[in-house]
Amino acid sequence: MSNTAIRLQEIDDAELEQFIEIWIERRSQRYCSVERIGAANDKGRDVIGFLTDRKHEGEWDLFQCKRKTRGGSLGTPEAMTELGKLFYHHLEGAYRTLPVSYTFVSPRGVVGPLRDLILNPSTMGPYLIVHWDKYCLTKITGKTSVPLTLELRRAIEAFDFARVGYMTAPMIVKDPEAAPALSKVLGLLPEEAPRGHAPTAIQDEELPYIAQLLEVYRGVSAASLVNADAVLADAVHGEHLRRQRTRYFEAASFRRFHRDNTAPGALETFQHDIYHGVIEVYSETYATGLCRLDAVMKHAGILQTSVLGRSTREPVRQGICHHLANEGRMKWTP
Repeated sequence: MSNTAIRLQEIDDAELEQFIEIWIERRSQRYCSVERIGAANDKGRDVIGFLTDRKHEGEWDLFQCKRKTRGGSLGTPEAMTELGKLFYHHLEGAYRTLPVSYTFVSPRGVVGPLRDLILNPSTMGPYLIVHWDKYCLTKITGKTSVPLTLELRRAIEAFDFARVGYMTAPMIVKDPEAAPALSKVLGLLPEEAPRGHAPTAIQDEELPYIAQLLEVYRGVSAASLVNADAVLADAVHGEHLRRQRTRYFEAASFRRFHRDNTAPGALETFQHDIYHGVIEVYSETYATGLCRLDAVMKHAGILQTSVLGRSTREPVRQGICHHLANEGRMKWTP
């Protein structure tokens, strides 16, 4: 088992629910919303992924968090109690529909007999019915007994238990979508972001800052710089523009990587720091727009900014300035 999986096994209940919330938000973009409910009166729900804006009146996925104590795996009795809660609260009206999928998130694993039930879904309903009094009668509400009524039995018999599954720590950490949650909850740093490379042709995403740079070059050149291709062919400014495009795509690769692999908010904080690190230099008075651009690039190159404590490369910091120009926060032209 990897060190990351072992660390995931050690987090407490609140951290596990936070981890699952972040993980599920990243794991499936098909969810309209993700909600963490887990509490004393959660009615059998810890983290929910709603597939439609109808929420509990439409399709939804349920993730039931079971941290367990050191060395302990999720056992059959507790799992049956949780499933009993599902049917009871459904019939009581807490949720109009039953979940499309029900996942026990148990970092320390599940016991063999429970795993066998989950892997043989046609056996789970009959097992729950036969053992209802043992696992559910007095354990669902804590206030009153819940006998197996005809209505409950029919709901259990009608449910497709192939919807029930489980995830353990080793299974979770192998999921690439878990990286932001691992970063946020465990403080893990991803690998270094890959370098970016500027394609030969100007891309649509570049057009805003490139248009601004064209004005900058025209302000200091006697040549007819009608478009970006003309600048790239220019003996004086061509290499300068190529450097700016390289920096832009270095930052673009960096941004994509950290949005997929780093704690939510880390990238935004980094970009915020870049903006505040260069804005005074940007706001000074310059003879030309090119002088302003070069001054900002030079200053961005020496900034001591990081993502979660890991220092960043110079062209990334410089390229972020072009992304800020793209977004209109720091335009290269007035």
